[in-house]
Amino acid sequence: MAYIVIGQLHDEHALKILNKLKARNVDAYLLQSHDFPNKVKFSFSPNDGDGSLTLSCGTLINLSDIKAVFWRSFSGVSDEETRATFMTEQGIAAKDSMACLRTWFYLKNDTKWVNGWEAFQHHQEKPYQLQKIKNLGVKIPQTYVGNNIEDIKLAYKNLEQSIFKPVFGGAHTEILTESHLEAGRVEAALAKSPITVQEFIAGTNIRTYVIGERVISIELKSELADFRVDDDAKLVVTDTPELIKNQAIEITKELYLNWTAIDWRRDKGGEYYFLEANPSPMFIGFEKQSGISMSDYIVDYMLEH
Repeated sequence: MAYIVIGQLHDEHALKILNKLKARNVDAYLLQSHDFPNKVKFSFSPNDGDGSLTLSCGTLINLSDIKAVFWRSFSGVSDEETRATFMTEQGIAAKDSMACLRTWFYLKNDTKWVNGWEAFQHHQEKPYQLQKIKNLGVKIPQTYVGNNIEDIKLAYKNLEQSIFKPVFGGAHTEILTESHLEAGRVEAALAKSPITVQEFIAGTNIRTYVIGERVISIELKSELADFRVDDDAKLVVTDTPELIKNQAIEITKELYLNWTAIDWRRDKGGEYYFLEANPSPMFIGFEKQSGISMSDYIVDYMLEH
């Protein structure tokens, strides 16, 4: 039996899970996806449905022997930076490499993925993620996504207070103001990229960690629109209402997640509004401040059979 951590050597979260697995006396390995195909070998036969990985350290592992994978980060493949130029030799090679890895991701072979390819694809399409969660009966803020300036102005006018942020992610949330809607500034920006405009929910930030059936919530106290840029944000472990616990587990299943951190805004009346579910949340800061070993919970879940 073998356990894989997909991540990078400089990532302390990936290394923490790897070392915790090794401390449980199981065979655990780090796989940097960008080492394929330059340093990692892949073999697969559609006839019998099995194959193998030969890692950069030289260890060969049958895919059917991989019991669990912890997906911390995916760094593409060796030649992925060239794959936009599809018709070049390098571009075709990168497409071939990705086709092999995605085949492994979809195979399952009784491997427990924490988390799998589907979960990461859902996270990238955040507007679709929001709609799926709303369809579960979970509250979400009023939201507009797109680059039509007239619709953005209408959303701004109709919302008492609103924020804006990237559709995909990668930048922090800001309060939307009149100055952002100045003609020259906003039109140039929208010609390059759509945005998300969302109702600002006055209240507090709640993050709910879910690993399997285990649910732990924290309150992140901050006066800023985005607590991630607040060095003074306070983390406090808090009770999870039964309704929110049930919704959190339902959300993880809907988004193909086994492990996640769900971000909510809780308004002053105690109502929870879903913002997003992260398929690879950071947890070391949470462990240090709370004293709760989330990494042990993750490893426990990976080792369950």
